[in-house]
Amino acid sequence: MARVVKRIWKSPGPAGRPVRKVAWGYTLQLNGKQERKFSAAWSKQDAQEALAKRLLERDAPRDPPRPKSLSEVAREYLEFKRAKGKRTVLDDEQRLARVLRWFGAETPITEITGQRIAQYDRERVTETSCRGRPVSPSTVNRELAMLRHLLRLAEEWGYIEKVPRIRLGKEPQGRLRYLEEGEASRLLEACRRSKNPYLPAIVTIALCTGMRKGEIMSLTWERVDFARGVLQLEQTKNGRRREVPMNQAVYDVLSALPGPKTEGPVFRKANGAAWGNIRTAFERACKEAKLDDFRFHDLRHTFASWLVMRGRTLKEVQELLGHQSFGMTLRYAHLSPDRLREAVASLEDFSTTSAQGVVESPPVLGKSLTRL
Repeated sequence: MARVVKRIWKSPGPAGRPVRKVAWGYTLQLNGKQERKFSAAWSKQDAQEALAKRLLERDAPRDPPRPKSLSEVAREYLEFKRAKGKRTVLDDEQRLARVLRWFGAETPITEITGQRIAQYDRERVTETSCRGRPVSPSTVNRELAMLRHLLRLAEEWGYIEKVPRIRLGKEPQGRLRYLEEGEASRLLEACRRSKNPYLPAIVTIALCTGMRKGEIMSLTWERVDFARGVLQLEQTKNGRRREVPMNQAVYDVLSALPGPKTEGPVFRKANGAAWGNIRTAFERACKEAKLDDFRFHDLRHTFASWLVMRGRTLKEVQELLGHQSFGMTLRYAHLSPDRLREAVASLEDFSTTSAQGVVESPPVLGKSLTRL
């Protein structure tokens, strides 16, 4: 409520006698608070004019807030992901750095349109990586997926009205490089000659368990259960705990490691800290073993491929690898043609005449299919 108010009071004058004084002013409700302003120099008309001016200021349309810049939203995105415990924030930082360079760090988030994103997609696939190779569609898809999630959060936070459409490209079938037994023997022999004391054990564990490099390097003795013969993994890629059985080779290499086996990192330096990176030592061993185009993650493919070729089911392989999606495990299905051959062989008593659709064939067909 807004109104003009006349205030009257008495105060001691020059002669010490009470003197009547008058001041005009106004009272106004503003943002849930009462605003009062008075002046002895104001007349009633002055107070009315001051109130009218203040009401115009209060009711004047405000300028829309400045839209957030892409760098500001990116900073909030990374903070949000760290608070959520995402383990691959470093990957997001690297992808965001490329996105910020292309779009411009100070570009308002409201100007990241579908057209500009499509242009980024077209130009990115024509670039080359730091190693001189063409940027793969999967790399571009990871960047676009990260940008799409950032924009979805920006919509939830009220920074944009609607997420622009982002279409991911089709990716080629995933890489599948695995070792033959002779290649594996050469690699292990080269690892034994390496200056890295842990490399033979690390490669043996990867070959015999299918564990990822990060899972192996972060393994602690508290998670090695020799009594039950399992390795307990707390931090996995999909965030689920899992146990990996140890075979005799894994048991032997872990038992042979020096030092106490009660707590702390399995692979550690003299000061007790985790060992760190083995990339250089592994690449040298691969070169010495004459393995072309082979990466550490291919040891995981080797483990899965050997299992399938030895008749283990894809469901077993999925559980051992810790794949959340069965589709990830299906990439190894072609390595087990025997199961398809057995399925086809079950129709051997299905006659050619029956296959051509003769009237008398249904009983034979039904009898044959009951044995599948």
